[in-house]
Amino acid sequence: MREPKEKKIDRLKDELVRAKEKSSQWQARVRDLERQITEQENLAIIRAVRGAAAAPEELRGLLDRIQGAQTNLTNEEEH
Repeated sequence: MREPKEKKIDRLKDELVRAKEKSSQWQARVRDLERQITEQENLAIIRAVRGAAAAPEELRGLLDRIQGAQTNLTNEEEH
C-alpha cells in the first residue's frame, strides 16, 4: 500500500495534467475568438468602404487620417 504522501502527490500530478489540458483548450478557444473578431471587423470595414460614395482618393485620405489618429492614441498610451 502506498503512503498517504505519495497518494497526495499522485493526485496533484493528475490534477496538474487535467489543468494543463483545460488550459490548452481555453487557449485554443481564445485564438478562435480572436480570429472571429478580426474576421468580423474586416467584414465591417469592407462593407463600410463599399458603401461609401467617395472617390478612391477621398477614401485614401480618410484611411490616412484614421491611421494618424491611431498612431496618436498609441503614442499617448505609451506616455
